[in-house]
Amino acid sequence: MKKLSLIKKGIQYTCVLVSALVVTTSCSDDYLDEPKDESGLSADVVFSSRTLADSYVSGIMKRYRGQYTATDAGGLYSLFFARTIKGNDLIQSDNWYGFDYVHENREPNYRRTVFNWTFNYEIIFHANQLISGVERSSNLSETDRKELIATGKAIRAYHYFQLALDFAPNFTSDPNAAKLPIYTGPVTGTSDPAVPSTTAEVYELIKTDLQEAIADLPEERLGKSYINKAVANGMLAQVLLVTQDDWAGAAAAAAAAYGGNAASAVISTNWAGGFNDMTDQDWLWAMYQDAVETTYYFAAPHSMTDHLTLSYQATYVNSVFVDQFADTDVRKKFFDIYGVATPWRKYVTTKFAFTFESDLPIMRKSEMVLIDAEAQLNLGNTQGAKDLLFALQSDRDPNAEMSTNTGAALYDEILLERRKELYGEVGVEFMDAKRLKKSIVRNNVHRVVVNVPVDSPLFFLKVPQREIDANPFIDESINN
Repeated sequence: MKKLSLIKKGIQYTCVLVSALVVTTSCSDDYLDEPKDESGLSADVVFSSRTLADSYVSGIMKRYRGQYTATDAGGLYSLFFARTIKGNDLIQSDNWYGFDYVHENREPNYRRTVFNWTFNYEIIFHANQLISGVERSSNLSETDRKELIATGKAIRAYHYFQLALDFAPNFTSDPNAAKLPIYTGPVTGTSDPAVPSTTAEVYELIKTDLQEAIADLPEERLGKSYINKAVANGMLAQVLLVTQDDWAGAAAAAAAAYGGNAASAVISTNWAGGFNDMTDQDWLWAMYQDAVETTYYFAAPHSMTDHLTLSYQATYVNSVFVDQFADTDVRKKFFDIYGVATPWRKYVTTKFAFTFESDLPIMRKSEMVLIDAEAQLNLGNTQGAKDLLFALQSDRDPNAEMSTNTGAALYDEILLERRKELYGEVGVEFMDAKRLKKSIVRNNVHRVVVNVPVDSPLFFLKVPQREIDANPFIDESINN
């Protein structure tokens, strides 16, 4: 049986997952070296009560801000930041994430490829453990069973989504690309490897999991680092933005996530406070930190972008992107603090203030409002799209005016607003280019100019060599 060490810390629970993870299928053997507590609780005990099952969920959430093999291979935040610096808006110095910046960190044995694959399959492993353990439990109430299984399905869906974003070609260009094995039950060292599924099959599982999770998740939760109905709706909205096959569903999911009132949803005080406080009402889902439960210097984007605090001070802002902001826009937090002639070092941003207690954003209501705006435009509701866009623009800039654009010009304005609102956070510039079949063209301000053509292989990572070696259903040709 799986052994777990459970530590209660105030109202926060930390679950140290000390059993060996999957070796012959999809999880890294790097974690086999972790200390093992043989006096821990068996899985049957862990899923015997709601309190202990919640502890297991807390353990999964803690892995989101974990410290793994390197500073740029930490938790969920490192997936986001690796995507962020692949675009044109931000510039990374020769530092952590430097190989992601130059689009070189994608070969089968490279750290980015191995970490992104291993991290997501590890979380999927624990989500499957949660679902299976709760299904077998005879002690939980029906309400608790439904909520916990829904949580497991939401977590599983979200991490298959992350795998599809990173390892599969654009969904609308190649839905039949078979890159990712699907596992929907707990696996062990003796489990049979799975045949890679098509991207379409992966997204079908993601959608089904999320729809079932939304039906059973409550609005209440232990805190903003946990998943509730609104967060699961936000996940579904993000997924439908990629598949582009249900714009009405995307609009409905986004509205359910932000609450339906765009003007109140976008209000935020974080722009003046260092973007590190998850209590801000705009934040839907976040990674909690305090002086004890902290990632220390691993915590991107804050540790990379803050040049006013002792940290890596590694990230700069493209001057062309800076010029897209009006002087009265609260998001224009760019400064020339070095006074050097080097073009790529001209601007830094003070959006993110780094401390060991900086909370890390995963999802915000403002993103959901912009998803709704994009969906409305695709549904032919031009005025509705403008109204939603202006709800955000007018809150960020008191001098903003309602857009007069239509069609492609309005679409481009929405995409630009996504970049302005979410820069540094979740990599929207790179992922929007991928899903919408756009190229990324860097200007000569950059330290390294790498252009990414439409549907370029640079939009996805190669399958790790260790997976190829361990899974007889995968061979070298998968990376051709």
